[in-house]
Amino acid sequence: MRVVRMDKMKRKRISSYVGSSVKNFGFIFILIVFLSLPVVADQLTTPIKVATSGADGSTLGIPRWKGYMSELDPNQFWLSYASAASSAGSMNYTTDAGSTWSTGIIQIDFNGWLDMHLSLFGRNGELYFTWPGVHFRKFNAPAHSNDDRGALVTLGGTADANRSNIMVQSTGRIWVFTRDAGTASENVKYQYSDNEGSSWTTGTAYATGALNVRIGSMPYVGGNPALVVEYLDDNRGFEYYLWNGSSFQARSDHAIYPVNMGQTRVFTHNVINDTTMHLVFGDANSLHHCWKNFNNGSGTWNHEIIDNSSYTADNEWFVTSTVKGSDLYIFYSKKSTSDASSSMIYYKKWSQTTQTWTAPVLVSTAAGNTSNRDPNTCFHVPNNATYIPVFWNSGDGGIYFAKIILSSSGDTVPPGKIIDLGAVPGSDLGEANLSWTAPGDDNYSGTAYGYVIKYDTIAVTDVNWATLPAYASPPAPLPAGQHQTCTVSGLIPGNLYFFAVRASDEVGSLGALSNVASLDISLDVADGHDLLPNKSYLIGNYPNPFNAETTIQYSLDRRSQVNLSIYDLLGRKINTLVDASESGGIHSAQWNGTDFRGRVVGSGIYFCRMKADNLIDSRKLLLLK
Repeated sequence: MRVVRMDKMKRKRISSYVGSSVKNFGFIFILIVFLSLPVVADQLTTPIKVATSGADGSTLGIPRWKGYMSELDPNQFWLSYASAASSAGSMNYTTDAGSTWSTGIIQIDFNGWLDMHLSLFGRNGELYFTWPGVHFRKFNAPAHSNDDRGALVTLGGTADANRSNIMVQSTGRIWVFTRDAGTASENVKYQYSDNEGSSWTTGTAYATGALNVRIGSMPYVGGNPALVVEYLDDNRGFEYYLWNGSSFQARSDHAIYPVNMGQTRVFTHNVINDTTMHLVFGDANSLHHCWKNFNNGSGTWNHEIIDNSSYTADNEWFVTSTVKGSDLYIFYSKKSTSDASSSMIYYKKWSQTTQTWTAPVLVSTAAGNTSNRDPNTCFHVPNNATYIPVFWNSGDGGIYFAKIILSSSGDTVPPGKIIDLGAVPGSDLGEANLSWTAPGDDNYSGTAYGYVIKYDTIAVTDVNWATLPAYASPPAPLPAGQHQTCTVSGLIPGNLYFFAVRASDEVGSLGALSNVASLDISLDVADGHDLLPNKSYLIGNYPNPFNAETTIQYSLDRRSQVNLSIYDLLGRKINTLVDASESGGIHSAQWNGTDFRGRVVGSGIYFCRMKADNLIDSRKLLLLK
């Protein structure tokens, strides 16, 4: 059995701090109170192995999230982890709430290698990563392959020794906080970007003057960044600092738990309803919980012990957290013997409404699950989600995933179907104005919880719904029967788009797919002027003469059935480049000097012939080898 001793000074500080909390609030904290609480009604799925990693601490939190659930479609969830080979992947995703998982190699780093200090934050279907270096990378929606991977950015003034974590404000501002153990001047700095990482503003978040800190960050009170700092071997313990628009400020309640934690550094923090911060951490053989409503930065923190273990101590608790609505979920490791193989993953749920915890529930129930550690999840779970995700590293090197299926709220009636969706051109280039009649929360009565708007250049159906992009800023639902509008921007002129909408309720049920509206974006207008060409014709090609490939441009004054073909001097058709209905506008096609079978043709004169409805036009092409 491992015996964990606490020095007298530390025991005195803890006793004094807990005592003052009890005195100030009149609470009597009984360490085993959780044993008398009712069993949670939510159901737990059997864990499944979704990936493999040979890296130590592959899913380690302290306190970084490595998961993300889409706010637009909670069935979509991504998990990331450290990898230990240049050919290994470091991210997997599901589009059906964990029933099936991606199998392709997706690499967050440029060569597959990635360590435990990876940090992930997501927003509107886009993923943002940071890791030692300090490197930053964005994955654009749908974030399903390396093709969606943005440019690798190395933040200025950082080195491999810097550790970081990331958060994104509701405004879209990306924050990266960095620290360097052993270098007080580096503890703690920030960098933020308002242009998706193209440029960064740097500053000192809080001059801690400490050689050894651990940091976390999250949106707090109006979505402003909050920096949480743990001072190791320091009587300051845990503190937080809040952005006031120009700097990070130590409010009067910034001291969360002023106790010397020694080298214990595993903790998690989260926020409920934007204003109540929670901090959970392991210390010695106990799991601690501190919480407080912001209350304009005044008042005192509450504290309690929520679990104990004779065999689990300090950093072995590996705690992480997520929030859904007014509930806080924590996941942590706990051993039943002194053997590391006995470590299992548990979860507990805190209700902000009742101010109580459920009893711990075993999560790692799969056959052969041993030496389980490093649970992780996402920062927040959307209110319309029906499950809480968790993943962790097991002794077999596997990354396991399980989910808590949330108990029904009693609402079994989904929102009604939208049957009058319409689409017309917007006032600016690349815009579509959508309109419809609001359905209800329960069929056609009440008010729905949210909308999911999807669009593409292919027709939207129930089959392809999950794979299509969703509009990031749908409007808040109005009561049933009222007229709703939404402007979708960023569309590409010259394309025919299809749109569909589904309403959701507070338990995550989606209404049926709406009627599908279509709009030819080439009909957009800007500054009151028609953007369409005034006639249809074959513009020509460039370069001409050409050696390997040439680009052929043509103009359409309306949507037309277009055939664009290549002929030789004898009038024989040797290739067809376009044979389709196309919208009005300027278009282009490429010819690489090959025939129908892909064989390279010889040097000489060729003709490009365009037929667009009743128009026939041609141009001479000169191919030189």
